[in-house]
Amino acid sequence: MKTSIRLIQQHLGVNPDGIIGPQTLRAITTALGIREIPTWPTQAEVRRGDSIFGAPGREEELVNILPAYQLFYEGSPVRSIRVHHLIASHVQQALREVLEHYGVDEIRRLGLDQYGGSYNYRPTTTGNALSMHAWGVALDFAPRSNGLKMKSPRATLSHPDCVAWWEIWERHGATSLGRARNYDWMHLQFARLA
Repeated sequence: MKTSIRLIQQHLGVNPDGIIGPQTLRAITTALGIREIPTWPTQAEVRRGDSIFGAPGREEELVNILPAYQLFYEGSPVRSIRVHHLIASHVQQALREVLEHYGVDEIRRLGLDQYGGSYNYRPTTTGNALSMHAWGVALDFAPRSNGLKMKSPRATLSHPDCVAWWEIWERHGATSLGRARNYDWMHLQFARLA
């Protein structure tokens, strides 16, 4: 089996070590034109480097995408958002679905047009590990009304009129820290918690 894997790796131009790791998986998915991954890795796998997202902060893994509707960062219009290329189509499609479901006026009313950022090579707020933002696989929305320590019902993204927002993102495999742990309601990530 290892011999077959080595031959495939040689053909793909990957170090032929006989182990199917993140570099080999990326090379295979790229060669096959696969852009959609049905199950995202855990954040522990991402942090260990054992995932399809590879190492953090790799410019060649990041792409700029145009949001489906106008987003604002601290009052200024956002031209594009930077994310890992493997989640780009999911982010674009989720934002299109949000626009279809809510419409511009409701998006504005709920603050779903208030963008808090995506790719950012930085540690978590506790500083114990890198944030999922360091891989470009996390996004923040409506940060002013959904601060890190805000819990339901104070966090606006925890309100019933935002359930569809979360269901749209979850259909694309994103995880909400708010829905999972009732904190950091602004944050969604394309990495499972466990």
